Amino acid sequence: YDATAPSAGGSASRGPDSNGWYNHELTINFVGSDGPSGVAGCAGHRSYTGPDSGSITINGSCTDVAGNTGSAPFTFRYDATAPSDDARLTREPDSNGWYNHDLTLAFSGSDGTSGVAGCTGPRSYAGERKGAVTGKGGAVSTGGTRGSPTGRSSRSPRRSSG
Repeated sequence: YDATAPSAGGSASRGPDSNGWYNHELTINFVGSDGPSGVAGCAGHRSYTGPDSGSITINGSCTDVAGNTGSAPFTFRYDATAPSDDARLTREPDSNGWYNHDLTLAFSGSDGTSGVAGCTGPRSYAGERKGAVTGKGGAVSTGGTRGSPTGRSSRSPRRSSG
């Protein structure tokens, strides 16, 4: 005689990518255990690729040979979307759109799901330059996704020698 539901539990096929967040496809599997009659099978296995959310619950269940069913949720966080990022010069041009003193390109970012863990530090420029200032940098989300690897000023910072 078996009137007790089996225990069930869910797990991911791999560990989180960054700070407890997943940022690319993962598979959720459910397993169960049952002493009296044994587990006949489990349902709810699936792959997950989105949408992004700070709390996702996948439900699964296991049924024993006697027909009793136990269920279990598996909850996780998922953010596969890169943060938006921006690169801006930290000051206005000196004269007529031209810079004639050192300038700095600063990076900022935002991420609506996992938040921004950090941004590349500012890049300083000095000396003669022609054309736009560019610098590698950007934002990284708490979920481990990265923004644009190259920042570019929104203006063409020309530097004059005078």
